[in-house]
Amino acid sequence: MKSKINDELNKVKRDLYLKASASYFDRCGYKNFKISHLAAELETSVGTIYNLFISKDDLYLEYLILKLQTFLDKLKENETTNPMQNIELYLSCKYEIFIQIDNNRDETLITDPYFFHKLDISNHGIVEEIYEFLLRQFKGLYPNSNMDYKHTVILFKKLSDGFIESYLLNKYDTKNIVEDTISLFFNGLEKK
Repeated sequence: MKSKINDELNKVKRDLYLKASASYFDRCGYKNFKISHLAAELETSVGTIYNLFISKDDLYLEYLILKLQTFLDKLKENETTNPMQNIELYLSCKYEIFIQIDNNRDETLITDPYFFHKLDISNHGIVEEIYEFLLRQFKGLYPNSNMDYKHTVILFKKLSDGFIESYLLNKYDTKNIVEDTISLFFNGLEKK
């Protein structure tokens, strides 16, 4: 019984530390994240954190999953019956931090918001749920099509990832980033 109680306490403690770490990761990014700084901020020991998370990478992986869960929850909460609106929602949520920064020109991007590409979480169920969200939208836009929906969804996700990577390498005005992504994906580079 004592073991079961300790396991539950460690799970609660792990969740609390993860949420506190998420705030720290959001502010500092992965590169500047130090377990010792987090421990000081949480008024605990480095050993306590390492007892809950094997390494900084393990903690970061859990952080990414938490961020993706938050992202998915936002999609689910705001999903409509209009597939194109849902695709716009997906992009708005995905680009949110870049749009906010461009709207507030004094702010600089010091964190690492590119969590869609970090570490290998492609096999995690949360990633599959995000793909399923997009799959529903493309099936709604192109019902009874012979298209490979999964392939199309992956291409769409990768294009939107490319917009983020491009922004990180060379800042640009994100005022129309959602519309630009949709236009490029659905219409291509050349206008008819």
